[in-house]
Amino acid sequence: MAQVESNHYIPEKMANFTDAQIIKWPFLSSPIPIIFISLVYIYIVYFIGPQFMRNRQPYSLKTFMQCYNFFQIIANSWLVFNIVTTGGSFDAIWRYCEPFDKLYANNTEKQLGNLWWTLLLKIIDFIETIVFILRKKDRQISYLHTYHHVTVVIHVWLTLRYFIVSFAMTATVVNSSIHVIMYSYYFLSTFGPDMQQRLLPFKKNFTVIQMVQFIIFLLIGVQGLMPNCDNKNMIYFSAISFINVMINLLFFLNFYISSYKKSKKSI
Repeated sequence: MAQVESNHYIPEKMANFTDAQIIKWPFLSSPIPIIFISLVYIYIVYFIGPQFMRNRQPYSLKTFMQCYNFFQIIANSWLVFNIVTTGGSFDAIWRYCEPFDKLYANNTEKQLGNLWWTLLLKIIDFIETIVFILRKKDRQISYLHTYHHVTVVIHVWLTLRYFIVSFAMTATVVNSSIHVIMYSYYFLSTFGPDMQQRLLPFKKNFTVIQMVQFIIFLLIGVQGLMPNCDNKNMIYFSAISFINVMINLLFFLNFYISSYKKSKKSI
């Protein structure tokens, strides 16, 4: 793990935990497992999956989808609750450049644990694309979809392994809260055409919410690129995040225009 700036006090518990324990968690000792999982995901999505379904009828998977969406609602709610109740999750907005251990103090280990659960949940998110393949929902498997899923996993891994920064917890709370709303929508939509019709007016709002989230992250993240931010971890994190978030924002904006603005003009 990259060392925190030498002018910051590092509690013995923090130093021991991050240097010795964090790499013992699954997926963190080496980048190979995450790279392997991501490549397998891409290979399934673009090669194995389409070949498998080529001469098959789409699967319903209604019960599985209901269970999966319900799991996501509970898991993301649990994550938000854990991070918020541990404390300091929103302090990072105005204390952006402060080291992780300084902001969270005695709760450092708990918050790092929450971030590891976030990584695990983002890996589980890959299942969603597999369901799309088995249901032959090819329109939902866009470059935006796969890029977003893969880069989120890599970004969380990099943050946890090398660039542990305080704002990661704020971003996780915001993102997981959005996922609670989003998967509640998906869960309700599994209850037939009538329910889907009632929910339809709200559909485009999820894309808008995602874009607003990205804009907020960009605005807050600029702090890490300012000269007065002397935390190298934060500088690296902000630079990587800015590029990735901007790409995601452009993808989502393009999707919003092509899906909602153009279709509205054609009516």
